Amino acid sequence: MAANGGSAPGFWRETGHLVGAVGRAMGVTLRNLFRKPVTVHYPDVKREYPDRFRGILALAYEKETGEEACIGCRLCEFVCPPQVIKVEMLKSAKRNYAKTFTLELYACEFCELCVQVCPTDAIIMMKSFDLATSDRRDMLLDKDRLHALGLQFEPSWATGNRLRDMQAPPKPARSEARGEGKGETKEPAE
Repeated sequence: MAANGGSAPGFWRETGHLVGAVGRAMGVTLRNLFRKPVTVHYPDVKREYPDRFRGILALAYEKETGEEACIGCRLCEFVCPPQVIKVEMLKSAKRNYAKTFTLELYACEFCELCVQVCPTDAIIMMKSFDLATSDRRDMLLDKDRLHALGLQFEPSWATGNRLRDMQAPPKPARSEARGEGKGETKEPAE
């Protein structure tokens, strides 16, 4: 074997690396073997979601008037990368409404751009993800179903106005805005 270029030392070195890797992996397995499991038995036990969790999309109602918040401006439709939102506007004497609002949730990327551009915070993300179904047609959500989801689940903290405020440049401190920065002394007026 040594005559064909020294393959024996390479073989034993690789075998040693392989045994060492298997030993490290088995060590991790043995350490975790006696740990308490972290599995949540989902239908029976509801998991606590983090405060900033963002799940499925829904439509909201205005808190003051109880009317639907969507004015049918179609900004969400235009900004949606996979083009899964379709909106038709209905003009009224008092204000505009969305005549139809459909969302193809099975193709949604959950990028949250529709939430960010909504001027009335009509489309929001909820603190839930459990819309599992075996039929893809159940993931085609119309306006009524989206409103029902908005009432059924707890809304996430992220609304369009809050997200836009986070992306705005920071406002100057009050003392700097008035010209009373550190180190400046005012001259007494004569």
